[in-house]
Amino acid sequence: MMNIPWVEKYRPTNFDNIVLDCTNRKILTNIIETNHFPNLIFYGPPGTGKTTTIINLVNLYQKLWCDEKMNECVIHLNASDERGIDVIRNQIQQFVVSSSLFKKGMKFVVLDEVDSMTKTAQQALRFLIQETAFTSNVRYCLICNYISRIDSSLQDVLITLRFNELPKSEIMLFLKNILKNENIEDVDEMDIEHIIDLYKSDIRSMINYIQCNHRNLINSKIFNKATLEHFLKTVATKDIKELLNDVDGLVQTHNISKTYFIKQIIYYSINKNVANLQKFRDIIHNLTVRTEYILSYLLLKIKTGDILL
Repeated sequence: MMNIPWVEKYRPTNFDNIVLDCTNRKILTNIIETNHFPNLIFYGPPGTGKTTTIINLVNLYQKLWCDEKMNECVIHLNASDERGIDVIRNQIQQFVVSSSLFKKGMKFVVLDEVDSMTKTAQQALRFLIQETAFTSNVRYCLICNYISRIDSSLQDVLITLRFNELPKSEIMLFLKNILKNENIEDVDEMDIEHIIDLYKSDIRSMINYIQCNHRNLINSKIFNKATLEHFLKTVATKDIKELLNDVDGLVQTHNISKTYFIKQIIYYSINKNVANLQKFRDIIHNLTVRTEYILSYLLLKIKTGDILL
């Protein structure tokens, strides 16, 4: 089970199998059906399928509207590896102006993590896109996490699609299919829902979590809200040393880190009483301090009622 990362094993290779929100699916399907492929930028949190969607969209478009799938007509670069203007001047521009011998079809520039590029490099990219605007066979597909870090002049020459709120029902179906294929049976649907709630739309993290914790899923040992609440009810009646021992047992049983445990207490406490946010400020900015110190401090604050639950 553990030999191949499930993120790669279950990465969709077909456009129809990708988890997308309704609006994005309609827009992208329209691109395929009308044979009108604009310059695009996908943005949103990690793990929401931006890169997978671009790759499958380009593959499907090539299959339907080009003579054949042409790998040499697609260049896929990660901007975080090469942040400067040289990648624009050299690799991308050279690819754009070169011709594919004996082949006809669209050429695609797929550029990941564009928000890590310098402003000068982004402006150079915008200039190149505009310069080739009248070249009918070149399209740009950009990907980033934070649209706020993209130069406004670059945004202006692209169609922007946000990847964030993915349909919970589709995520559930996708995860259930993985469990079925891995012969992991008798998993409580509430545990799967908890994982979805935990990671929001970050499907990559969900898959990684399930692969690392599939035995806990079978044995109903997923760390969830009920587990945390049961622990917090004991804080008032136990001393700090006993509580720290209990935490050691919980992190081992549920295969989680102490840092994760601390974060869950913080999130839970803020949701219970927003006034707790101010009290957690020092902790949030000092998570690099030894977890035992932070846990002791946190549990003491809960015991004394300084943090209200």
